[in-house]
Amino acid sequence: MKHFLAVLLVAAAFGILPRCCSAQYMYPQMFQTQPVYGQQPVYRQPQPMYQPRLTSMTVFQDGGVPIPADPGNPVANPTNTPAPQADPAVSAPIAPADTGVVMPFTESTGEACCGAPAVTPMFQEGQTWNAFSPPLNGDPFLNTAPMQSPAQPNVPPGTYSYGTNAPAPYRFGWQNSIDLSWLPSAELSTPTVSELGIFGLNYKMSHTAQLPTSWIFRWTNQFNYRNLTGGGSLDLPSSLFRVGIDLEWETPASAPVGLSLGINPSINTDFAGNVWGDGFQLDGRGMLLFRMDQYWMLGLGALYWDRVEDRVLPYGGLIYRDDYWEWQLTYPEAQVSLFLGNEAYWSKWIYFRAEYHVEAYGIERTVAGVAQENQIEISDYRLVGGFRMDTGLYSWFLEGGYVMDRNLVFATGQQDLKIGDGFIGQIGLRY
Repeated sequence: MKHFLAVLLVAAAFGILPRCCSAQYMYPQMFQTQPVYGQQPVYRQPQPMYQPRLTSMTVFQDGGVPIPADPGNPVANPTNTPAPQADPAVSAPIAPADTGVVMPFTESTGEACCGAPAVTPMFQEGQTWNAFSPPLNGDPFLNTAPMQSPAQPNVPPGTYSYGTNAPAPYRFGWQNSIDLSWLPSAELSTPTVSELGIFGLNYKMSHTAQLPTSWIFRWTNQFNYRNLTGGGSLDLPSSLFRVGIDLEWETPASAPVGLSLGINPSINTDFAGNVWGDGFQLDGRGMLLFRMDQYWMLGLGALYWDRVEDRVLPYGGLIYRDDYWEWQLTYPEAQVSLFLGNEAYWSKWIYFRAEYHVEAYGIERTVAGVAQENQIEISDYRLVGGFRMDTGLYSWFLEGGYVMDRNLVFATGQQDLKIGDGFIGQIGLRY
């Protein structure tokens, strides 16, 4: 034993201890690998054996969806290596240069750790943060046009967000929508005319842009198709078409008071009767918008529907939005939506909607062997519930509900009829 201790002492004296027994090998974080001439020796802070892997910005997601790195966590963000600091027992610490630059999506806390900039994630206590929200991404269809409100100039151009970030009021650029609807056959009020069923297809192609005056302008091309089944002795056409253009102007959402105006000329016909005389319609609308606070908005306006029975209706109501709820308590369409969270790149919503709906068409039908031009109008109230998935680039929805107080009105030569209440189902895609 004495001989073994003597060998160790000799080896230590000549610096030939095995590397595996050296303190530098056992604690390499305590030593400087490349000394700099003219400076005091700098030692690295020892790293604890346990490092936190789960922070507010490194939450597990299905499929490992990438999320923004946490600048305050050196494990979650290995590229942000803390700068070395001097051992207080040897010399004063070397303070890193203060550039005053705070990393994106972070804010200064006034404290520094391990020589790193004093930053933490922007998601602080007291704020609503969706732990499963994917990162901001560029929308290739928008190019440099941001999908944002002009009242939010700090949002990076060409980006959008998900989840608890409320939907932006405008999406600049092109957007398409396709909706399919089905109303099964329901009994008409006169037994001799059997039943009436309706299948519908709606397609819209919109372009939104900001005018030099800062107003928002939206041009929408519209095409609708209706297939009618049944009708018996009414001799209704099996196919009805609607071709229209909707033009809308709105002031930016940056002021406490805003204005929205729109006109909607269209042709509604079976292309057999007097297309322009009976099928042309011109609708209009206008609304004043009052921003009461960050959650509530009030809309006051009116709209005009050019139908068999022309209508002037109130247009507006109360709108409430927070991180999870959207209450659109408006007329003639109201909707309440609840945010359910994100699944990968999809944000999930459930909603309930109530709507007053009116359509009218110019048609030609045969009465007593004679072709006659006429106009028909179909009106109803709808209560539906639905589910929507949204990525920002595109979304889809599926809904079903109950349709009631249905009426079939003729301009001339036929008494008004009642259509039985029943089911309505709809599915749609936005892209």
